[in-house]
Amino acid sequence: MVWARTKLLIWDYIFEPVKDIKVSYSGPHPEKFYKKTKDIIKTVFNVPDAYLQEKNYNWEKGKDVDKFEIDWEVNKILDTFSYITVELTLRGFSSGGEGKAEIRIRPRLITEYPQDTAWQKSIVYEMVRRFWHKRYYHRKRMEYLNFAKELIVSFETSIKNYADSLKEGKEQ
Repeated sequence: MVWARTKLLIWDYIFEPVKDIKVSYSGPHPEKFYKKTKDIIKTVFNVPDAYLQEKNYNWEKGKDVDKFEIDWEVNKILDTFSYITVELTLRGFSSGGEGKAEIRIRPRLITEYPQDTAWQKSIVYEMVRRFWHKRYYHRKRMEYLNFAKELIVSFETSIKNYADSLKEGKEQ
């Protein structure tokens, strides 16, 4: 991530056409997805705790029903200019050991170019940066895009496998 006051941002959605990935679960103990999802995020994305931010945590315990909604943001830094951002939402309810859970995944690849200094704002710099980006860096960004797709598919598969193990009663 570039730490600059002003910057040029290039967003690439990981999957085209743009879509949110949803994994739905209905069965025993959906509340266990909270801890397991966090573990899978750390394992699949290989990020330290500082790059996994819990944006929202709402867990309502009632007499018969537990309702929960948790939002995370994961930042996987790839190099000086590019990183993958994944927004995750887990929501669901549990009543008497049974319930539903849904995980929404919104991934994107972001490239940032700083534009703070007079040199970085000049037309000459912009021409050189654009040439460098088109000639060399674009290929690297496409590699990052494929890497991000692999990460997201791996994450989705891990969540589905955990859901299957919960249904079969073989949870980990």
